[in-house]
Amino acid sequence: MRRWDPALPLRAAQELAPALQAVFAGARRGPDEGPADAIIVLGAKVLAGGVPSGSLRARAEAGAALWHAGGAPRIVTTGAHHLGPPGEAVVARGILLAAGVPDAAIRIEDKSRNTQGNLLFARGILPPEVMRVWIVTEPFHMARALTIAREVGFEPLAWPVDSPAWRRPTSRVKLLVRDGVSFAFHRAARG
Repeated sequence: MRRWDPALPLRAAQELAPALQAVFAGARRGPDEGPADAIIVLGAKVLAGGVPSGSLRARAEAGAALWHAGGAPRIVTTGAHHLGPPGEAVVARGILLAAGVPDAAIRIEDKSRNTQGNLLFARGILPPEVMRVWIVTEPFHMARALTIAREVGFEPLAWPVDSPAWRRPTSRVKLLVRDGVSFAFHRAARG
């Protein structure tokens, strides 16, 4: 566990403008060229009773569509449970199965509790030769997710998802700012 660095908030404040710029740029990025070695569906909230949030459903459905389009031969769902079982990865797997993705093509990473964990643990369950991966998440989350994917050794490609939260203008602004601040702290901690 890292010790708290009292200078971190100041460094994060210095990183805020470039982080927000990267987040806003990531929000406009379109899909890159494929195919890749794997698809990684980043986790999102699961509601009471194992009901996927709109974000998780949108991410998993987009991952299934990408798999069906030949984007990659395997797909990884990510995320532990937060409020109780089932976890994000398990619920996303159910959506993939319902969309016709065969169980043999799905890997589950169910230990992580954040984006960094999603990608770090996904790296650990995929063979070392898997490098080029599609990252499936909403546009506001893409810049930070791609950066972390590179840090853990992937060659990431962006597959932005249009979720219910992303379609609402007030939510979109809130999510862009929230992820910009998260990305600024991530950059500051790495710098």
